[in-house]
Amino acid sequence: MGWLFAGVAQPESVADHTCLVGIYAFFLAEAVNADLTAQGLERPLDVGRVVCMALLHDLAESLLTDLPKRSTAALGAEAKRAAEERIITDLLGDLPDGQGYIEMWREYDSGSTPEAHLVKDVDKLEMVMQSLRYAERGHTNLREFRTGHTWHYPISRILFEQISADFPL
Repeated sequence: MGWLFAGVAQPESVADHTCLVGIYAFFLAEAVNADLTAQGLERPLDVGRVVCMALLHDLAESLLTDLPKRSTAALGAEAKRAAEERIITDLLGDLPDGQGYIEMWREYDSGSTPEAHLVKDVDKLEMVMQSLRYAERGHTNLREFRTGHTWHYPISRILFEQISADFPL
């Protein structure tokens, strides 16, 4: 929805975003694990868990939609989180490992593990990359998608800085 407010016609879908986050998260987790010390970790990331979490991270948006920042601000972050948790519980609760998936989504949502931190970084990096694709198509109202980010891992910050240097605002 944020892309639509920025004037982007036919923006990526939640499914497009989720697929890219899953792919990027897989490769970035491998890169983090290749140099744990430089990334501030004492143990390797569970790459399978990272990928699964990436695939689940925005599942609730398939029903709720991707609420833009202004909508979340108006509703309150807790109301949005509670709605997403209800949706996740409804979608996954009856699956054989439904409770495990719900807990994984909560882990992501709370950012309580190194794996969740990586998926949160990748979620933002994919959005930044998408903003560059839209900029290449001539869109100019994209500053909000490329500013104000904080990063959990040095590699995420470095990637962001490299991307931003190649495509300045």
